[in-house]
Amino acid sequence: MKISATSALVLNWTDHKLWQSPETLSFNSQLDLSEGEQLFNLFSEEETFMHLQAVSGRKYFMKNTVLAFLEELSKQNQSGQVIILAAGLAPLSIEIASTFSTCQVFDVDKYLMNEKHELVNGIPPNIEFIDCDITDLNALKEKLLNRNFKMDMPSIAVMEGIIYYLPMEDLKNILQFLKQNNVAFAGDFCLKPELVNEKTRFYLSDVFRKIKDEVQLDFINFYSEEEIINLLKEAGYKKICVSNMQQIQEDRTGDKYPFSEKDSCWVMTIYAE
Repeated sequence: MKISATSALVLNWTDHKLWQSPETLSFNSQLDLSEGEQLFNLFSEEETFMHLQAVSGRKYFMKNTVLAFLEELSKQNQSGQVIILAAGLAPLSIEIASTFSTCQVFDVDKYLMNEKHELVNGIPPNIEFIDCDITDLNALKEKLLNRNFKMDMPSIAVMEGIIYYLPMEDLKNILQFLKQNNVAFAGDFCLKPELVNEKTRFYLSDVFRKIKDEVQLDFINFYSEEEIINLLKEAGYKKICVSNMQQIQEDRTGDKYPFSEKDSCWVMTIYAE
């Protein structure tokens, strides 16, 4: 199945070793990334290397954060639910659902959910595919409940690679909705360019310029760490952890390189509950 240029770009910038389950590998093998070749070729070898590290790091964080959440519940003989907002054709839901067969995963997006459902074809069986605009919160709640989402079960929501493209007011509303429904949160955001080390700032500004030109975006939202923490506090979250890519990179590869210097990565990750 052919996927969009920007989605293909992100998948090309992902360390394939992140995906371990046979179900995920089977799903990935069905994706045609050729639409992303023209956009991918706009980046030099060095740029590709840097973005591979940043994107792989954020995906590593999302996967491990969700698995740790579910593992902690399993120690207490509990099951959990996972909501992936703006899921697209990314394989995270397949990896999680196949690793934790007792959890229920809800992939939500206004595009491609029927197609993804067909590609997955019930393997694994514990994923629900919901066609919904994630900013329409009344519809989102109704559709989750119609797919047997349990309001009293521990849950975590993932927003990976999407906060950049959301108006701030929509982000506020989503965070408030999640917290009001006792859903933990894992996500990522891009730092304001002036907060990124001058040596690596170019990678941030250049990648979004090229993506904006490709898909004709009107805006990209950047944040400071303080701004993101304040948004989460306003939503009611108490425990908030914002991480830079240095520790994630070291955990993933054994070395902080190429994010050894302070503020050298433009992506930061969030966990809140």
